[in-house]
Amino acid sequence: MEAGASIVGVADLDIVKGLPSYDGLRLDTFRSAISYAVPLPGQAFELIHESDPGRFYAWAYKTANQLLDIIGIRVASLISSLGGESLAIPSSMRVDPFNELGHVSHKAFALAAGLGWIGRNNLLVTPDYGPRVRLGTVLTDLELDSGSPMDNKCGDCRLCILSCPSKALSYREFKTRPSTREEIFDPKKCSARLNNMKEILSKKPGIGEFAVTVCGMCIKVCPYGKKAR
Repeated sequence: MEAGASIVGVADLDIVKGLPSYDGLRLDTFRSAISYAVPLPGQAFELIHESDPGRFYAWAYKTANQLLDIIGIRVASLISSLGGESLAIPSSMRVDPFNELGHVSHKAFALAAGLGWIGRNNLLVTPDYGPRVRLGTVLTDLELDSGSPMDNKCGDCRLCILSCPSKALSYREFKTRPSTREEIFDPKKCSARLNNMKEILSKKPGIGEFAVTVCGMCIKVCPYGKKAR
């Protein structure tokens, strides 16, 4: 993709009917979602520790979000120049930080587009990069050729669950997706731990306030991410 993403797909919005959206966003005014992903540097994850995500991961996470937003604006502008309606969704803007909710789920669109599957860590796991990616979305009224969701391929692996410092992950059997996010992930436990780290991490040079929103342990241990080339 010339805009800069390594993985790109299209989701038919009929697949995600009923998906919650916030801040006045209405999905019924669009027909397709262009989903795309930017891989993060693998070694940034290897430097993560339970008590400190590290400057490299904090920088990679923040920079990838900025790139995703630029890609989104470029794609939306191209669609507009072709006469279509479009809306780029902010890559990492929280409308409900405590419950870890943005305007709408990038992960749900990526799943519907066939970019990967929902892992035990409640993240999208891609075949080539595992969960070591950041996701972006552009909504459009254009009808585009779409992908299909992938079934879960984690098997009985529980490394992410066992490695979660906040104990926010739970094991449940599901084929494609859990019936609710809360079946496998407790956002309040995750947010509470990150908020408790704020005072310590905000004093570290080069990390500051941004780093308290990231952890990365469940991503670091994922076998699919470790074998990415």
